[in-house]
Amino acid sequence: MGLARALGFDLCPRLAHLRDRRLHVPRHHAVPAELVAVTDCDVRLDLIESIWDEFVRVAASVQSGRCTAVEALTRFGAAARGQSVYDGGVHIGRLFRTVFLIDYFTNPVFRSELQHVLNRGEAVHTVQRAIHIGKIPSELTKYHESLAAVSSSLALLTNAVMAWNTMHMQRAVGQIEAMSGDVLRAVDLRRIAPTYLEGINLRGTFDFPIARYADRVLPSLVNGLSVNELRSA
Repeated sequence: MGLARALGFDLCPRLAHLRDRRLHVPRHHAVPAELVAVTDCDVRLDLIESIWDEFVRVAASVQSGRCTAVEALTRFGAAARGQSVYDGGVHIGRLFRTVFLIDYFTNPVFRSELQHVLNRGEAVHTVQRAIHIGKIPSELTKYHESLAAVSSSLALLTNAVMAWNTMHMQRAVGQIEAMSGDVLRAVDLRRIAPTYLEGINLRGTFDFPIARYADRVLPSLVNGLSVNELRSA
């Protein structure tokens, strides 16, 4: 959360076990009596100050493209446990997570909007599970390259499905607005998403020419029946 904020945006994840989460504030910070039971005064501002320049340098490297966020977190994350930049980063993250938790519990609009956005993002996994069913063959799980190929292929197909949905949804919205003469409200449009699968046949159409083999499959019913009757049967 600290690195995200340094890059100019707020990281708003879906945190598990919210009732067990605690608030973290600087040492000797005055805490209201109602929050004492869920608050820890353990954030060291002196430690944050000592690593601030290094922390800004890491954020600038990500911002400029010299390294990716994944590379930065891999190097300065848990692997750097015990180093000052890691310990200071943990305290920065605790502060921003505390701000996030306060907003989450005290602002119903923020909480509702956050759940809506997270559900939309997680719906992508539903699309991926619908496209790829079953298990990945064990021989493809032994090497990073093969797993990357499977993941990339699935991501490509998922994006293709959502792009197809988006195109047809936009076309439908345009037709509705043209017929009614009114612009659809944003509150209505936010209820639709390109992750819906109801309009897509992901498994194809199977055609079984029963009439062609009816004399072998249903010999007792063939006599006296027409082709259409056989198909109906």
